Amino acid sequence: MSDTEVLDYDRQSSVEPQPYPQYQTRVAVPRKTDHIGLQLHSEDDEVVFYETKTDPSFHVTRALFIANLRRPINAAHFQSYLKDLVRKGGDYHIERAWLNRLRTHAIVLIDKEEGAQYLRSKLLGSIYPPEDEDQQLREEFQAQEIQRYENQVREYEAELDRIIDEKERDSLKPPTKPRKYVTERNPLFVDYIPVKAINQWVFEEDRGPKHGKWRIDYEHREGETIVTHTLLNGDFIPRYPGPPPRRSYRDSGYRDGPPPPRYRNDYYRRGPYDRPPPPRGGYPRPYDRRDRDRTRDSYVPGGREERRSRRTDTYEPSRHTGRERSRSRSRSRSRSPM
Repeated sequence: MSDTEVLDYDRQSSVEPQPYPQYQTRVAVPRKTDHIGLQLHSEDDEVVFYETKTDPSFHVTRALFIANLRRPINAAHFQSYLKDLVRKGGDYHIERAWLNRLRTHAIVLIDKEEGAQYLRSKLLGSIYPPEDEDQQLREEFQAQEIQRYENQVREYEAELDRIIDEKERDSLKPPTKPRKYVTERNPLFVDYIPVKAINQWVFEEDRGPKHGKWRIDYEHREGETIVTHTLLNGDFIPRYPGPPPRRSYRDSGYRDGPPPPRYRNDYYRRGPYDRPPPPRGGYPRPYDRRDRDRTRDSYVPGGREERRSRRTDTYEPSRHTGRERSRSRSRSRSRSPM
């Protein structure tokens, strides 16, 4: 055995054996800084405020609309905060938690309506974030402001050394000092919204104006509750394409059921002396476009394009020119007392 092998053997023997993964202590994941959430609201920004009330304006659904949030805020902590609240209520879990770009409101989808009721009871009228999270946000904000100020000072001094003309030196803007951590926390507004409207509203806000401000309104008309999603500023609303159309077995050429299972190289799995078993219902006939056309519903004019438009989400915004505001309405019969 060589000297190097002896050294390697001694090094390996000195290392303590590690426990199995299920017995190892979990390493704390480092906290991610939400740079967008740490930005302060300027005085010119119009804040959409919702008045909290105990009775919901819409009937109970699995979807919640949470408003009156204010930056600084951490999106990752907000999602974990919601998950912890839901776990305490029972066997519930959050399927989707979305925050808008300005961090002013959120849309949360829960697997059960009972979980949505429990989460609304815990969030309604409360203040977010709690004191410990607010203190951590304060430290992150101050560290970010100090780093920004130091970078601006270095760039400012470098520009002064480069510029010789005194007029240009006077025109340079000095670096702004670190801002103070000042924010106003409001009681949270929580209410139910239609589940079918979630995809369209998230699509419109994510692809709409960068600094667009949206508002949710509940209108009661003739025993119905209409929830509107309105853009308060901006010049356009992206058109929601709707959910993708469903594909049936008839469109794929198989009338009697799903296509038979296929394996690698498009061959059936079989033994050394077995023939491939026929699929359920026998082997399908050769695909013929005329057969597919004959299987269509004769009461739907326009063929495939018309059928696809019928499955499109009904919460599409109106496209009327000359209006300052555009609305995408979602209708659902209200079960809440008027």
